[in-house]
Amino acid sequence: MHTPSSAGGQMVVGYDGSAASQRALVWAAAVSHALGDGLKIVHAVDLDVVRRRRGSAPRPLSPSLEMVAETMVGGPSTWPGRPLARSQVRAVHAFGGPVGELVDASMTADLVVLGTRGRGRARSALIGSVSSGVAARAYSPVVVLHDLGHSAPGTRRDVPVPGPECEVVCALTQGTGEAHANRMERIVSAAARIAAGCSARLRLVTVLPPDAAGPSDGAEPPTSPYAVAALGLTHPDLAVATQTLYGDPVDALTGTSRDCGLLVIGAPHRGWVGAVLVGTAPYRIVHDATCPVMLVH
Repeated sequence: MHTPSSAGGQMVVGYDGSAASQRALVWAAAVSHALGDGLKIVHAVDLDVVRRRRGSAPRPLSPSLEMVAETMVGGPSTWPGRPLARSQVRAVHAFGGPVGELVDASMTADLVVLGTRGRGRARSALIGSVSSGVAARAYSPVVVLHDLGHSAPGTRRDVPVPGPECEVVCALTQGTGEAHANRMERIVSAAARIAAGCSARLRLVTVLPPDAAGPSDGAEPPTSPYAVAALGLTHPDLAVATQTLYGDPVDALTGTSRDCGLLVIGAPHRGWVGAVLVGTAPYRIVHDATCPVMLVH
């Protein structure tokens, strides 16, 4: 078992052999390598569901989970990313519901990464959706990558990963009080860790209502709801920019996702069932963004 160093942590990625989970695995491998995190690949099988299907048995992965892990550490493969250290990768079969197993794994993880096969909001809204259920209940931040089935023509087909040419965008909201300040701190800290580890620029974006007065000659521009100078203490080499946008938050933030490697937003309150996410701004952003989206509680 890999024990992360003091400088690294642990990243969990859900894997079921689908194209969506393969995209999630590529992203998780690249980012975990940059951060020095251990990577735990979890394949969950709900045996209760299998037992209810007369004459059925768990469908084996092809290639096997062990073979997938082997290709990532330099075995014979067409693995698209940089090989990882053997001690960095751990493959685990879990015999329980995927949502419960991944939520349990999130208790000791710094990040959970998932792919989702939803094609269209109605399909993605199904109660029991793994990505929605985990995002609603996880103890760690969750990154969700859509497959390409819902993407518009011209959308990039590779897996965007934070780096020098692919920034991390972090969405902030205006508010008051200690609870709000602590929430902004958690969101920015999660975004900054990935941006700094991947040598990416961090852009802090605040979206104001369309009828808010924009900056004009002689007027002070809106200030960021986060003390940007504080990042210099924890990440002295991190390049940080701030930006204020006006309009619908979903439209504004999904528009920024076209050229970034990660969009970081606040998650709904932990404990919401997956179906409750449907129709909320975070859900719509996850669905419509063209880059991976991280939800932070």
